[in-house]
Amino acid sequence: MKTLSFSTLKTVATGSIVAALLAVTTGCVTAPNGYNGYDDLYEHTHKDNKGHKKHKDKKNDKDSYVSVVEQRAASKVRSMGYRVKDVKYKNGDRKIKIKAERGRDDYKIELGYPSYNVIKLKKINRSLGSDIHY
Repeated sequence: MKTLSFSTLKTVATGSIVAALLAVTTGCVTAPNGYNGYDDLYEHTHKDNKGHKKHKDKKNDKDSYVSVVEQRAASKVRSMGYRVKDVKYKNGDRKIKIKAERGRDDYKIELGYPSYNVIKLKKINRSLGSDIHY
């Protein structure tokens, strides 16, 4: 029987390692069932857990979206020189209502959504209590 030389043994070992790595890499890249990296990673673990389903609610995503719209509207009004007191936006509305002040006067400002353009600017004079529309 013939013995293997060191170079032949080295070539066989290297080839088998490359084949194993290639198989692992191919398996990771082409995972079955259309692997989606953005899905819930622990979905299989929490499949029957009612508490998990309760917390995995789409309503939270909508609320965070509303807050982003309100923050952007407040930023726009601040950049116009007003100090923002309150911002109200209901999901699905085409208007964002803002209460702000500038100097000694209060203002009610309506911005259009999604353009954030000023639709209405209403000045409320504190000392007289009258409304002035612009």
